[in-house]
Amino acid sequence: MTNDAMTLNPGCNPVAEILEALMNKHSLNQTELANQSGVSQPAINRILKERTKIKKPRRETLEKISAVLGVTPEQLSGQDPLSVRLFDKGAVPLATWENLTNSPRASNVRAGQALICPVPHGDLSFALPVVGEAMNSEDGYREGEIIFVDPAVKPSHGRDVVAVRGNTAYLRRLTQTPEGLFLKALNAHWPNSILPLTHDIIVAGTVVFSGRIR
Repeated sequence: MTNDAMTLNPGCNPVAEILEALMNKHSLNQTELANQSGVSQPAINRILKERTKIKKPRRETLEKISAVLGVTPEQLSGQDPLSVRLFDKGAVPLATWENLTNSPRASNVRAGQALICPVPHGDLSFALPVVGEAMNSEDGYREGEIIFVDPAVKPSHGRDVVAVRGNTAYLRRLTQTPEGLFLKALNAHWPNSILPLTHDIIVAGTVVFSGRIR
């Protein structure tokens, strides 16, 4: 793979996405969760904004919060799978970029743990961690962020997609011009930021959520 190819980031921490989905499920805001769990509102806010394993919440904090939300600390931190029955909007598998480059078909990328997708999604949707800085911009993504990808959503101009060509996988913005379709890196300093969408590139799905609706 090139240095732009995606691989699973071992530092990825899905606790923020899981916590946000559970709070939505129980209709709890940060203040209400803080009052019920005994964890301060600023601490909960930091967890929701955190995406790296380095600052993973302490076990005591996870225990207090998970007790309110009806899950285990392991489920809250993404170590154990979550039952889809816990959520109105369901869970999706946390896939690896290695699986995706081996087989970009959505039915074959289901590997790893389950994460909660906070928005409506198709049955073949999956989650992936962002790796690299090609899409690092104000409207883009930071490394370690979890993206939710739905193969059922038709790729269109201005939408971000996951695409595969051979042993290389890309997270890029689909751009249509009079000259054709292109995959664009949002990082203004990224080399070779424009890639023609040729017939040998397979679009595996469209990003539908990553901390906000996409």
